[in-house]
Order: sequence, then structure tokens, then C-alpha cells
Amino acid sequence: MARTKAFEPVEKLERAKDIFWQKGYQATSMQDLVDTMGLNRGSIYDTYGDKHSLFLMCLKSYSDGMLNDYLQATDAAKSPVKAIEKIIKRAAARTIDEGKTCMGVKSAFELASDDEEVHAILKENTGSVVNVLKDLIRKAQKADEINAKRDPAMLANFIVSNFTGFWQLFLVYGDPEMVKQQADFLIRSIKK
Repeated sequence: MARTKAFEPVEKLERAKDIFWQKGYQATSMQDLVDTMGLNRGSIYDTYGDKHSLFLMCLKSYSDGMLNDYLQATDAAKSPVKAIEKIIKRAAARTIDEGKTCMGVKSAFELASDDEEVHAILKENTGSVVNVLKDLIRKAQKADEINAKRDPAMLANFIVSNFTGFWQLFLVYGDPEMVKQQADFLIRSIKK
């Protein structure tokens, strides 16, 4: 008969995500994970696999949470362009609220060029956000809120690429007002 775990795996995964997010994959040691998660190595390996498997779970959890956050931001929007504005403002707010570089961006620069599994998670997440925005842009074009001549895919990718710029600006300058101004400029630039 299988034993019941004496800990909550999802809660411990969140702790692991925090340390990977703070230090990055390479700088996070197994001892960091043991200390942060409050588990012994055997429990970590038995529940999550090796360090890389645990990191992939954390990155997937972060990416899914970010996408859900953006989707929730659009729920009460009165129009497609207002939904796009909410996503952009939410990306700026996440930058300021989290006070650190997006885990996805950090992982992209640290690992995505060499790690196919990390690359796949980030590509899937980015594709999902782009698809949400493309759909909203098409709806906004039909509602005459965005110029119909603009390419929805190009515009959606442009919006998402600016999110990385928000994190870079905040990391370099630490100025929330600058990030908000960039978000407002991005919103103005996508409209007619």
C-alpha cells in the first residue's frame, strides 16, 4: 500500500519555484532546494525527480499562472481593445509587483538556447499569449477599434516582445513610473 505524503507537494513546488526564480537554474543547488522546500533529498527525488525535472515543473507552473493571470484580466473587459489594454497593464503591473525579472525571461536567457525542454515550455507559453492577443486583435478589428490593415500576428508578437522590455527597464532603472509610461505608449501604438 502506498504511503501518504507528509507534505503538500504543490506548496513545496511553489517554494522551489521561488528559489529557482530568485537564483536561476544554474545557481540553485540541491542544498538550496532542500533548505527552501524543507524536504530531504530523497523526498525531492521521489516526488519531483531530479533538479532539472523539478525546474521544468516550476517553469510550467509559472508560465501557466502568468497566462491565467492575463486571461483573468480580460474577463470583465467591455471590448476587445479594452481586454488587450488590461493584458498590457497587467504585464506592467506584474513587473512592478514582482520586483524582479520574469521567471520566463530569466529562463529564456539562461537556458532556452541549449535546453530543448525549457525552450518548448517557453515557446508554448509565448504562443498561447500571442494566440490570445491575436484573437482579441481580430475582434477589435471587427469592432473597428484597431485598424483592419494591421497584421494581427505581427501586432500580437510586438505586444508580447514589449513585455520583456518592461522587465528589462524595471531591472535597470527600478522606476515603476517608467514601466507604466511604456505600457501606456504601447497601448496607444496599437490603436488606430
